[in-house]
This record gives sequence, structure tokens and C-alpha cells, in this order.
Amino acid sequence: MKKASRQMSAQLEISNRSVLARAGYLELIIQSPAEYRGNIALLTALKSQSGLAKLSVSEASISPMSLNTLKSRANDLLPGGFTAIDHLRRQAAKAIHDSTVVKPSSSSITKQDLKDKVKAQERTISQLWDEIALVTNVFRESVTLAQQFAEKCPDPADLSLFKKRRRELLSMLSLSKQPQTPSYEDQPNAEG
Repeated sequence: MKKASRQMSAQLEISNRSVLARAGYLELIIQSPAEYRGNIALLTALKSQSGLAKLSVSEASISPMSLNTLKSRANDLLPGGFTAIDHLRRQAAKAIHDSTVVKPSSSSITKQDLKDKVKAQERTISQLWDEIALVTNVFRESVTLAQQFAEKCPDPADLSLFKKRRRELLSMLSLSKQPQTPSYEDQPNAEG
């Protein structure tokens, strides 16, 4: 039993060192990607998460492991966990790719490049407007639900406080300028 425990502990230590070495290796690649351009095994490994897990670089103390082991050990050892090491993997692959691609000079921006940029910005703006509309609708529904609960409150002071807070919230979001449907709370009291 103790022998199995020691073997598991030794394997865990190897996995831990390998995960930390992998993160350091990826940072080295990002800093000087041109040195790694010709390393086909590395380029293949950087294409996927499982490829990164299978990567073996003996001089960097990186041994292959399963993807699940890489994920669990990275989550335990690295700030940001596996997400951080996967981000480093993508950055390293991009850095190597960018180091091989000749970039056009900044003065050669074409009209089409600018049009594409404008279209991308217009899509972003449109998405933001959609999100604003969604949040506004959720807010309105919340206010309506809160109003329904407040109307059930037997204390007139609480109902009055709710009405005041509702007006404040609606004015903050400029929703008070839109026509409001009258509720029975705004109607003259027919009972008295």
C-alpha cells in the first residue's frame, strides 16, 4: 500500500513539474517565436489542447500526460488554472504564425481594410444595443414584479416608499419619459 502511495506521489510530482515547465516553455515561445518556427512537433502540439497535453520536450522537463491530468494539475498549480495555460498555448501558436507572416506596413491600409473595420464596429454596436434592450426589458419586468409585491403590502408607508423608489429608478434610466400604463394604485380610491 505504501509503495503504491509513493508511486502515485512520485507521478504527481512529475506531473506537477511538467505542467509548470509547460507554462514556462509557452512563455518562452511567446517571447521569441522565431526560434521555434521549424519545430513541426511543437507546431502540431499547439493546434489543440490534447496536442499540448501529449507534448514531450525532455530538455524542458515536459513529459506527456492525458488532457484530464493536464487540466486538473493546471487548475491546482497555476493562477487562472487550465484556462491560463490554454491561453498561453493559443498565444504561442499565434506568435509563431505571426513571426512567419510578413506584415504589411501600416501605410498600406486599404479602403477595404477600413470598410471591414467599420463593419466590425457596426456589428459590435448593434450587439451592444441588443444587450441594452435586453437589460432594459429585464429591468422593466423586475419593476413590474416588485410593483405587484408592493401592491400586496398592507402598509401604506411601504407602498409610498416603493412608488418613490420606482420613480427614482425609472428616471435614472430615462424610462419615465415613456408612457406608463396606469395601475390601480394611481387611480382615485373608489372605496372611500
